[in-house]
Amino acid sequence: MKRGLALLLLCGLAWAQGYVVQPGDTLERIARLFQVSVAELMMLNGLIDDPLPAGMELAIPPSQWDPMNLEVLPLPEAIEEAPTWTFIPPPPAPAEPLKAPRFYQLGLASWYGPRFHGRRTANGERFNKFHMTAAHRTLPFNTRVRVTNLQNGKSVVVRINDRGPYVRNRIIDLSYAAARLLGMHTPGVVLVKVEILD
Repeated sequence: MKRGLALLLLCGLAWAQGYVVQPGDTLERIARLFQVSVAELMMLNGLIDDPLPAGMELAIPPSQWDPMNLEVLPLPEAIEEAPTWTFIPPPPAPAEPLKAPRFYQLGLASWYGPRFHGRRTANGERFNKFHMTAAHRTLPFNTRVRVTNLQNGKSVVVRINDRGPYVRNRIIDLSYAAARLLGMHTPGVVLVKVEILD
Protein backbone atom coordinates (compact mmCIF):
# COMPACT_ATOMS: atom_id res chain seq x y z
CA MET A 1 0.00 0.00 0.00
CA LYS A 2 2.83 2.38 0.96
CA ARG A 3 4.64 1.48 -2.23
CA GLY A 4 1.55 2.32 -4.32
CA LEU A 5 1.11 5.66 -2.59
CA ALA A 6 4.76 6.50 -3.12
CA LEU A 7 4.41 5.65 -6.81
CA LEU A 8 1.30 7.84 -7.04
CA LEU A 9 3.14 10.73 -5.46
CA LEU A 10 6.04 10.28 -7.84
CA CYS A 11 3.82 10.33 -10.90
CA GLY A 12 1.62 13.25 -9.78
CA LEU A 13 -1.76 12.77 -11.38
CA ALA A 14 -0.51 9.82 -13.40
CA TRP A 15 -1.53 6.37 -12.33
CA ALA A 16 0.59 3.29 -13.03
CA GLN A 17 -0.71 -0.19 -12.45
CA GLY A 18 -1.16 -3.66 -13.87
CA TYR A 19 -4.25 -5.10 -15.53
CA VAL A 20 -5.21 -8.75 -16.05
CA VAL A 21 -6.66 -9.37 -19.51
CA GLN A 22 -10.25 -10.64 -19.41
CA PRO A 23 -11.83 -12.92 -22.04
CA GLY A 24 -12.84 -10.80 -25.04
CA ASP A 25 -10.52 -7.89 -24.16
CA THR A 26 -8.75 -6.08 -26.97
CA LEU A 27 -5.92 -3.57 -26.89
CA GLU A 28 -8.27 -0.85 -28.05
CA ARG A 29 -10.74 -1.60 -25.29
CA ILE A 30 -8.07 -1.60 -22.58
CA ALA A 31 -6.54 1.62 -23.99
CA ARG A 32 -9.92 3.34 -23.84
CA LEU A 33 -10.56 2.06 -20.32
CA PHE A 34 -7.30 3.52 -18.99
CA GLN A 35 -7.26 6.54 -21.37
CA VAL A 36 -3.94 5.65 -22.96
CA SER A 37 -2.99 5.00 -26.57
CA VAL A 38 -2.79 1.52 -28.09
CA ALA A 39 0.79 2.27 -29.19
CA GLU A 40 1.83 3.06 -25.59
CA LEU A 41 0.29 -0.20 -24.38
CA MET A 42 2.05 -2.20 -27.09
CA MET A 43 5.44 -0.57 -26.52
CA LEU A 44 5.33 -0.89 -22.74
CA ASN A 45 4.34 -4.58 -22.88
CA GLY A 46 6.30 -5.60 -26.00
CA LEU A 47 3.17 -6.65 -27.87
CA ILE A 48 3.00 -7.24 -31.58
CA ASP A 49 -0.68 -7.93 -32.28
CA ASP A 50 -4.18 -8.42 -30.95
CA PRO A 51 -6.11 -10.38 -29.59
CA LEU A 52 -4.64 -10.83 -26.18
CA PRO A 53 -4.75 -14.12 -24.29
CA ALA A 54 -7.05 -14.05 -21.24
CA GLY A 55 -5.16 -13.99 -17.93
CA MET A 56 -2.15 -12.10 -19.31
CA GLU A 57 -0.99 -9.27 -17.03
CA LEU A 58 -0.42 -5.96 -18.75
CA ALA A 59 1.50 -2.99 -17.46
CA ILE A 60 -0.53 0.18 -17.93
CA PRO A 61 1.42 3.33 -18.83
CA PRO A 62 0.86 6.45 -16.68
CA SER A 63 -2.13 8.60 -17.69
CA GLN A 64 -4.62 11.11 -16.37
CA TRP A 65 -7.04 8.26 -15.61
CA ASP A 66 -8.46 8.46 -12.09
CA PRO A 67 -9.70 5.12 -10.73
CA MET A 68 -11.67 6.93 -8.04
CA ASN A 69 -13.72 8.75 -10.67
CA LEU A 70 -17.08 7.01 -10.78
CA GLU A 71 -17.68 8.12 -14.35
CA VAL A 72 -16.19 5.13 -16.13
CA LEU A 73 -16.13 4.94 -19.91
CA PRO A 74 -18.59 2.33 -21.15
CA LEU A 75 -17.20 -0.77 -22.75
CA PRO A 76 -17.71 -1.11 -26.52
CA GLU A 77 -20.37 -3.81 -26.00
CA ALA A 78 -22.32 -1.42 -23.78
CA ILE A 79 -22.03 1.43 -26.29
CA GLU A 80 -23.88 -0.51 -28.93
CA GLU A 81 -27.52 0.09 -28.23
CA ALA A 82 -29.77 -2.88 -28.16
CA PRO A 83 -31.91 -2.96 -31.28
CA THR A 84 -35.31 -1.41 -30.80
CA TRP A 85 -37.95 -3.81 -31.93
CA THR A 86 -41.04 -2.20 -33.34
CA PHE A 87 -44.03 -4.45 -33.70
CA ILE A 88 -45.53 -4.06 -37.14
CA PRO A 89 -48.86 -5.82 -37.25
CA PRO A 90 -49.43 -8.02 -40.27
CA PRO A 91 -51.61 -6.50 -42.96
CA PRO A 92 -55.27 -7.30 -42.45
CA ALA A 93 -56.44 -10.33 -44.34
CA PRO A 94 -58.55 -9.38 -47.31
CA ALA A 95 -62.21 -9.72 -46.55
CA GLU A 96 -63.55 -12.96 -47.91
CA PRO A 97 -65.99 -12.24 -50.67
CA LEU A 98 -69.48 -13.44 -50.03
CA LYS A 99 -69.96 -16.76 -51.70
CA ALA A 100 -72.52 -16.33 -54.37
CA PRO A 101 -74.53 -19.42 -55.17
CA ARG A 102 -73.18 -21.28 -58.16
CA PHE A 103 -75.55 -20.85 -61.08
CA TYR A 104 -76.56 -24.20 -62.37
CA GLN A 105 -79.39 -24.14 -64.92
CA LEU A 106 -82.60 -22.60 -66.21
CA GLY A 107 -85.53 -24.74 -67.27
CA LEU A 108 -88.93 -26.15 -66.43
CA ALA A 109 -89.83 -27.55 -63.03
CA SER A 110 -92.61 -30.01 -62.31
CA TRP A 111 -93.73 -31.59 -59.04
CA TYR A 112 -94.81 -34.98 -57.69
CA GLY A 113 -96.69 -35.96 -54.59
CA PRO A 114 -99.65 -38.15 -53.62
CA ARG A 115 -98.97 -41.06 -55.98
CA PHE A 116 -95.35 -41.47 -54.71
CA HIS A 117 -95.87 -40.57 -51.02
CA GLY A 118 -94.25 -43.28 -48.85
CA ARG A 119 -92.33 -44.96 -51.70
CA ARG A 120 -88.55 -45.35 -51.68
CA THR A 121 -86.56 -42.60 -53.41
CA ALA A 122 -83.39 -43.24 -55.40
CA ASN A 123 -81.20 -42.63 -52.33
CA GLY A 124 -83.15 -45.18 -50.26
CA GLU A 125 -85.22 -42.95 -48.01
CA ARG A 126 -89.01 -42.82 -48.11
CA PHE A 127 -90.52 -39.97 -50.12
CA ASN A 128 -92.59 -37.54 -48.08
CA LYS A 129 -94.57 -35.04 -50.15
CA PHE A 130 -94.52 -32.58 -47.22
CA HIS A 131 -90.71 -32.44 -47.01
CA MET A 132 -88.59 -29.90 -48.92
CA THR A 133 -86.98 -32.35 -51.34
CA ALA A 134 -86.59 -32.73 -55.09
CA ALA A 135 -85.49 -35.09 -57.83
CA HIS A 136 -82.70 -34.22 -60.26
CA ARG A 137 -81.04 -36.27 -62.96
CA THR A 138 -77.37 -35.61 -62.13
CA LEU A 139 -76.81 -33.64 -58.90
CA PRO A 140 -75.36 -35.66 -56.00
CA PHE A 141 -77.80 -36.77 -53.30
CA ASN A 142 -78.16 -34.34 -50.36
CA THR A 143 -77.08 -31.36 -52.48
CA ARG A 144 -79.07 -28.31 -51.41
CA VAL A 145 -80.35 -26.09 -54.21
CA ARG A 146 -82.34 -22.89 -54.36
CA VAL A 147 -85.17 -23.06 -56.88
CA THR A 148 -86.63 -19.71 -57.96
CA ASN A 149 -89.93 -19.35 -59.80
CA LEU A 150 -89.10 -16.84 -62.55
CA GLN A 151 -92.78 -15.93 -62.99
CA ASN A 152 -93.40 -14.63 -59.46
CA GLY A 153 -89.87 -14.40 -57.88
CA LYS A 154 -90.65 -16.87 -55.07
CA SER A 155 -87.88 -19.30 -54.12
CA VAL A 156 -87.40 -22.39 -51.95
CA VAL A 157 -84.39 -24.41 -50.81
CA VAL A 158 -84.72 -28.14 -51.38
CA ARG A 159 -82.50 -31.19 -50.87
CA ILE A 160 -81.89 -33.61 -53.73
CA ASN A 161 -82.89 -37.15 -52.66
CA ASP A 162 -84.28 -38.67 -55.87
CA ARG A 163 -83.64 -39.04 -59.60
CA GLY A 164 -85.82 -37.47 -62.30
CA PRO A 165 -87.74 -35.94 -63.94
CA TYR A 166 -87.66 -38.19 -66.97
CA VAL A 167 -89.94 -35.97 -69.08
CA ARG A 168 -88.15 -34.02 -71.83
CA ASN A 169 -87.29 -30.32 -71.17
CA ARG A 170 -87.83 -30.56 -67.39
CA ILE A 171 -84.81 -30.02 -65.14
CA ILE A 172 -86.16 -30.65 -61.62
CA ASP A 173 -89.09 -32.43 -60.00
CA LEU A 174 -90.16 -30.82 -56.70
CA SER A 175 -92.06 -32.27 -53.77
CA TYR A 176 -95.67 -31.19 -53.30
CA ALA A 177 -94.71 -28.88 -50.38
CA ALA A 178 -91.93 -27.15 -52.35
CA ALA A 179 -94.23 -26.65 -55.37
CA ARG A 180 -96.92 -25.05 -53.15
CA LEU A 181 -94.40 -22.58 -51.69
CA LEU A 182 -93.24 -21.65 -55.19
CA GLY A 183 -96.83 -20.87 -56.15
CA MET A 184 -97.05 -23.61 -58.77
CA HIS A 185 -100.55 -24.43 -60.01
CA THR A 186 -101.98 -27.92 -60.14
CA PRO A 187 -101.20 -29.40 -62.61
CA GLY A 188 -98.52 -27.43 -64.35
CA VAL A 189 -94.86 -26.57 -64.85
CA VAL A 190 -93.02 -23.28 -64.32
CA LEU A 191 -89.81 -21.76 -65.61
CA VAL A 192 -87.25 -21.84 -62.78
CA LYS A 193 -83.64 -21.03 -62.00
CA VAL A 194 -81.74 -23.71 -60.06
CA GLU A 195 -78.73 -22.58 -57.98
CA ILE A 196 -76.42 -24.95 -56.10
CA LEU A 197 -75.86 -23.86 -52.48
CA ASP A 198 -73.38 -26.54 -51.37
